[in-house]
Amino acid sequence: MLRVSNYNYVKKYFLKNLKKTKNKKIHKKTSLLSTDRKHLNSLNQKGYCVVKNVFSKRFIDSLRLDFAKEIKELKNISCPRDLRLQKKNIEQINLPKLDEKTFLQGEKKFKNFTDSIKLKDPLINLPRIIQVALNKRIISICSNFFGCIPYLTFLKCVKTFKNQRKEHDTQHFHIDENSVKLLKVFIYLNDVNSKKDGPFYYVQDSFKNIKEKWGKNARWNENYLKKEYGVKKFKPILAKRGDIIFANTVAFHRGIKPIMKNRNIIILNYGMHVDFTFNNKLDITSKILKRDLSKLTKKNKSILSLLSTVN
Repeated sequence: MLRVSNYNYVKKYFLKNLKKTKNKKIHKKTSLLSTDRKHLNSLNQKGYCVVKNVFSKRFIDSLRLDFAKEIKELKNISCPRDLRLQKKNIEQINLPKLDEKTFLQGEKKFKNFTDSIKLKDPLINLPRIIQVALNKRIISICSNFFGCIPYLTFLKCVKTFKNQRKEHDTQHFHIDENSVKLLKVFIYLNDVNSKKDGPFYYVQDSFKNIKEKWGKNARWNENYLKKEYGVKKFKPILAKRGDIIFANTVAFHRGIKPIMKNRNIIILNYGMHVDFTFNNKLDITSKILKRDLSKLTKKNKSILSLLSTVN
């Protein structure tokens, strides 16, 4: 059975890095728009909030089209998992990749055999995501959540397929045990209007007693959690293109498998340190080009300073 990290160890590591970051003037929390006070309150009280119309639909559509172009070319797309090898065990996370022949036949072929595909190194292959990650509204809400400006620790750009495969991996309920305090930002690249469109699914208030659940399972049975928290706490988070979802994901959540249309999304992690992964180890970080980092302000360079720089 997979295990992540010891809660007390991770908490100690978090508090050490929080103190160090708060002492940096450049990371002093930013002012909060009056309209975002209700969003911050929702985030602190319920664990999530939706901020409407942060980005233009035109901008989001252009990101989705660029992502689609990358999928067509396959050059910068990670070979996905082969769900034909899937078993009933919900903790079966690691599956072999699709064979190269099937993958190279393109999306029309492999979309029936996997759950999703990811863009390699999004900050390099879709560099406009840098301006998304550093958006002032996002940083403002994040900094007021943490008490100082956090770091971008990881991000991904994912297309999830509607097909006949069963739920897999993060489509089952889980806790992000990467840190004791972590904020994720979800940006749908297509409108998600109902549960059939594959929204982010969140158990409201579950962050409040999460220490009791930490490390016990990698993936959790939904019926068990509904008995534990009550059906009314289960919230599918719907949003339009241009909206932003903020969520404290040190809580129970999952991505619902889409059944009406494929779902495209950008997910960004913000925190005080590099994310932990299984077995008490620090995870790999996302990559950014040195030349792109060099163009940024000192503050923005610091926000991205935990990332891996490449030439």
